[in-house]
Amino acid sequence: MVQHKYFINLDKDVQRKERFLELNKKNDFIRWRATPREEVSEELDKKMISMYNYPKSSHLARCGCFQSHISLLEHIVENKLNDVLICEDDAAPTHMSIPTEYPKDGILYVGGFLHKKKMTDNSEVIIKSTEGINDLPDDHRILMTMSYIIPTWELAEYILQKIKSLKRYRAIDILYGNIDVNTRYLFPAAFDENGMSSTIHKKSKRANRYYEWVNY
Repeated sequence: MVQHKYFINLDKDVQRKERFLELNKKNDFIRWRATPREEVSEELDKKMISMYNYPKSSHLARCGCFQSHISLLEHIVENKLNDVLICEDDAAPTHMSIPTEYPKDGILYVGGFLHKKKMTDNSEVIIKSTEGINDLPDDHRILMTMSYIIPTWELAEYILQKIKSLKRYRAIDILYGNIDVNTRYLFPAAFDENGMSSTIHKKSKRANRYYEWVNY
């Protein structure tokens, strides 16, 4: 079962922090300081791939999100933490409880949305999910790092090794889907988006508890 709970939050986003804690109604979450645009290194800026028309501020925010998750994985490894729930500060709990038992050999998503493995394939996702823990089909991925469980520090170490060996980076959720790691998801999700504005770029859709990408 989950032993450690973290939520990622920028210093300036006090309202998002308060909203997260209010919605989750728990005092056992530990706030993990997110990396702001201003602290993104030149090296990371250059290694991160964004579309040519992607605004610079959004690109740097993507870099900051990437670094926030990487630094938390490093913390997990350094302290040999197991059963870690990682949430971003726009995660809102649903009626679905986090399972007390789950496989230890891969990432377990408890929120996000389903997409075809090929990022340019935006065709409709048709998957028959069953209530509980589902294996992610090989031809699909889950986007967003809104909420997921890292069951062992060894898995965190493996993910870090895979990512740091890359010559170029992409958004952290895309990289999680690209590396060779077992992936499962809880259905319905234990978290969906609370509808607050994204800190990376404006959007009109959000992930619901059924892993669908829907309009606000």
